[in-house]
Amino acid sequence: MQLAKQNQEDSKIFPALLQLEADARHSEDLVALHYFIVNETRRLLRYQHAVLLTVTTRSPYRFKAVRISGSTLLDRSIPKIHYIERILDSLSTTNLRQDPMAIVHDQLPQELQQDWQILTLSFPLCVNLILPNGCLIGALWIEREIAWTEEEQFLVKRLASTYAHAWGYFEKNRKFDAWFYSKKKLGIISILLAFFLLIPIQHSTLGFVRVVAKDPLVVTAPIDGVIASIPVEPNQIVSQGEMLIRYEDTSYRNEFTIVEQALVVSQAELKKVTQSAFQDEKSKAEIALSKAKVELAAIRRDYAKEMLDHVTLLADKQGLILFNNKLEMIGRPVKIGERLMEIAEIGKLKFRIHLPVENNINFTIGAPVKIYLDTDPLHSIDAKVTQIGFRAEAVPGEMLVYTIEAESVEEMSHLRIGWQGTAKIYGDTVNLFFYLFRRPLAAARQYVGY
Repeated sequence: MQLAKQNQEDSKIFPALLQLEADARHSEDLVALHYFIVNETRRLLRYQHAVLLTVTTRSPYRFKAVRISGSTLLDRSIPKIHYIERILDSLSTTNLRQDPMAIVHDQLPQELQQDWQILTLSFPLCVNLILPNGCLIGALWIEREIAWTEEEQFLVKRLASTYAHAWGYFEKNRKFDAWFYSKKKLGIISILLAFFLLIPIQHSTLGFVRVVAKDPLVVTAPIDGVIASIPVEPNQIVSQGEMLIRYEDTSYRNEFTIVEQALVVSQAELKKVTQSAFQDEKSKAEIALSKAKVELAAIRRDYAKEMLDHVTLLADKQGLILFNNKLEMIGRPVKIGERLMEIAEIGKLKFRIHLPVENNINFTIGAPVKIYLDTDPLHSIDAKVTQIGFRAEAVPGEMLVYTIEAESVEEMSHLRIGWQGTAKIYGDTVNLFFYLFRRPLAAARQYVGY
């Protein structure tokens, strides 16, 4: 019967222990936890009075009461509070264990035994609150009129471990908050942040880059007409005098034939008038007019011959011929002066960079550039800015860009015209604040209108 009663009591204790531990961990803050420890522990253990103390100094340990049971405020004028603190201070060098320690009159130092009557209860028990890392953060003092059993001391030890763990969590956050929100620390953080934001760095920006020919010879349409054939291929090396384009020559050839026949007729008329002038005075007056007609016909013949000679477009220099789709050009009518091709000197290349307007920064001629081509993105090519466009131009994709040109400081013979990639242009030295907030500040200025 007695065993069954004992089992029934045990079955109630352990759920209460688990609930008490859970409630302790769910305390809102450190103050609430302290109040919980000295008052709510009664749900599991019977005692008349409890005092919670915190460690104020180490080496040696010194304790200070922070909460007593049955009261919302701690009155430090109570002699008993100071006496308990003195007892724990005297035991701190020898009592750093986790097991609860019963406080016995005869085991206290002589000066503390004289004030034993201050304790109104006969059986005080003290347990240290130690973190998992072994750090002592406080102690719990509980006392009552009857002796403590081994089972109760086990529960006290278990609760002390739980309370220490919860206390350590709040203490860590409280120390961080106190450090972060203190005026001195805020001042230090502000100074460090200001110093960090004033660190000088080299401003840089990114743009789209393409390898193009340097100083190419532009081939333009010499006459109006329709392209009949193109005997060369894009990126082919051509020699000086080699045919590049042939026009449809039907109209120019017919025109030349007509004006040539007109010249023959004019010459025949001049000859006739000249012969008649020896016999007819009237014919002498027509000689000057006939000569003018011959001269005009000759000019027309020469012009038609020049146009006919231009139906074949020849290369003015040796180099690499550059143009777009050959099939798209054949059969297309072109106007005189229209850009058709380029002849690039082999090995003379440069970079053309399209820099978006929103990415524009302050840089000058000679600014360093890093070129990362898509064909070899892991290696960069060093270059320098040689020309800066002052006017933004629209490019496909409805984007406004500045055209920047740069030349490599390295050998470029291994590059090919048309290769693309990314260019990183380095500008003036600015502070980190400007580097990070340039775009947000520009967007804010545009938004507010200043």
